Amino acid sequence: MRKAGALINEYLREGKLSSNRSNPVGQGGNAVVYASDTPGNVMKQLKDRDRGRFGLPDDEPAVIDEANLQAIAAEMGIAPRVAGVETFRGGIGNRIEMEDVRDNFEMPPVSSQWPTGKNAVRVNQQLGQLALKGVRLGDRHAGNVVYNKMTGRPLQLDFGIGDRVSGADQVQALAEATAEGFRAAGIGDVGDIFRATVYDLLEGGQVTEAMDVAKQGFSRLQKIKAPLEGAERYKPNAATTGYAIEDFIPG
Repeated sequence: MRKAGALINEYLREGKLSSNRSNPVGQGGNAVVYASDTPGNVMKQLKDRDRGRFGLPDDEPAVIDEANLQAIAAEMGIAPRVAGVETFRGGIGNRIEMEDVRDNFEMPPVSSQWPTGKNAVRVNQQLGQLALKGVRLGDRHAGNVVYNKMTGRPLQLDFGIGDRVSGADQVQALAEATAEGFRAAGIGDVGDIFRATVYDLLEGGQVTEAMDVAKQGFSRLQKIKAPLEGAERYKPNAATTGYAIEDFIPG
């Protein structure tokens, strides 16, 4: 049996968290974010029952999958540190405790639902880094990314729509981040040719070769600091055997 003191402490803690939840720092369609009882942390609590990733009886709670993905990104310095996960009977009220980053990061005024310009280039660079770690992260609308107040570096929030990937799926995740990064940089035609080349290799069952090309492209994206103007294109029809991403973007 649990001791009376522990039950009282838990009751008092839940009362404090309930009070904090009534004054959230953010919320979306599926979760609410509010101050933790631990200074410097926040709680992300699901609004609905946690039915697991696939909704099957033996599924692990979805918050565990989400926290694990976020922990990978946090180790890379591109997501808030995860402090813990709490699950409850029936999946009601499951929550993730994480670092509160509001002192150093902010959500700037936006005119679009999605990151644009330099922000979008940087976001896709981070998505490519995650893909190389075997993580595919979706739902990158403007409300799920904050930026360092001093440097503008993005920080990724909300890993609810993400999964682990390998093989062809990993190649696709890297290729999509790279192609979208090229588009954000103002060279969408390069991104289209690059994407088509990678997908042609995948459709031919050449997964290793497709990953090689995807990595080449991503290495070029990593060198872009801001949207390009008047970028010179080399060999615009070079989506053929022996093509290298250097054919499209100057070094």
